[in-house]
Amino acid sequence: MILYVLRHGEAVERTDGAGDEWRYLTEQGRADVRKVVERVTKCGHKPRLILSSPLVRAVQTAEIAAQQACRKNKTIIAEPLQPDGDLEVLTRHILEQKDAKRVMVVGHEPLLGSLVASLLDSPTPVALKKGGCVALELDIDKGEATLKKAATFLWSIAPGKKVVKSRKKAFAGKGAK
Repeated sequence: MILYVLRHGEAVERTDGAGDEWRYLTEQGRADVRKVVERVTKCGHKPRLILSSPLVRAVQTAEIAAQQACRKNKTIIAEPLQPDGDLEVLTRHILEQKDAKRVMVVGHEPLLGSLVASLLDSPTPVALKKGGCVALELDIDKGEATLKKAATFLWSIAPGKKVVKSRKKAFAGKGAK
């Protein structure tokens, strides 16, 4: 399975009256996501399934990705992708999609960075920038819905940056902003 891990785009700041779950993408956030997703489609095959956090900014990001890059335009809301989601539950949920050849997950930091680090079997934390996407290849034991080995890093894209195919270069620096 190819797994695309996409962090939601830039969202409006929190306000006293509205809860975090209602924060929506800014125009810049939408533009960044469109550009990144366009580049995702040029890097390889399109996802067949998108799993999204139920929060507004993630759903909006997933909708843009589905319109531009999802072969079957199929998006499913996945509770394990909430910002306070459990990493083990999320990993199991993704591996249970074992029949899908290409899956995109859309969510939040630090959960997505923890997911990428865990799948790569990396002790070093990973941070995805807003609107950034990482592609991994997963070798799944379909009978058990478990990984046979650590994921393989394919590439990373951050808004306004070139595609990075070196794992070391992709995760160098101080984390997501």
